[in-house]
Amino acid sequence: MAEFEDIEFVYCERSLAKQVCESRHYMRTYPQGAKVNVALMDAGKLVGICVFGYSSQTDKKVAKLAYGVERNQYLEMQRLWISDDYGHNTESYVLSRILKKLQKDYDLQLVVTHAGGCKDDCGIVYQASGWLYFGAQESSDFYLTSAGEYKNIIAPMRFGRVESKGRTPQEIGEELFGPGEIIDAHRYFYAYPLNKGMRRRLTKMQLPFPKSSAIFRRDQEWVTHGGSTGVASTGSIPVASTKVGQ
Repeated sequence: MAEFEDIEFVYCERSLAKQVCESRHYMRTYPQGAKVNVALMDAGKLVGICVFGYSSQTDKKVAKLAYGVERNQYLEMQRLWISDDYGHNTESYVLSRILKKLQKDYDLQLVVTHAGGCKDDCGIVYQASGWLYFGAQESSDFYLTSAGEYKNIIAPMRFGRVESKGRTPQEIGEELFGPGEIIDAHRYFYAYPLNKGMRRRLTKMQLPFPKSSAIFRRDQEWVTHGGSTGVASTGSIPVASTKVGQ
């Protein structure tokens, strides 16, 4: 078992993060609104990736929690992949280190994210990492294909790729992606305030942690194919120049 304390954290270019997300992350996609990509390196080998940015709903999510926060002072965590060579507590350690790095380098005040969605994991990793919980909603956005891939049906509906009026999510998923089934799950909303005053205020508002997940990441196969020993680096990892909020 590899030691997660040896992991180094460096910013990387969009092209590398996109390659890793599409080949290793269980959703097989890279978010369009990504702004900051953090590569996890161990002895020159890429063993993880963490992506932050803005979805179409990020501003609304933040507005529910914080007022007067500029857009360059918050981000949404959108993807996290870590090699299965590391232990059960790796995610908590990694998230803590990455958030401290972002706070120092970007002067962030708040990071938000969701657990669950296509996998009904209630967010045990976030509960163990100092995140605050603010509720859940039902989610039928994801379609599990017969090939074992998770596909989001919302974007095709939003951009008119498929007619949705009067049709069930299952019917839409079958038209878009073939045989499979809609995942009936929940989306659990978490926030990590980096500003001490904001943390004190939001701590008073947070809800009790949910405990509904039947299984967590250590018992799941998060990656459906590919090796788990990391991606060999072809040289130095280029530092990204993208700025938060742009």
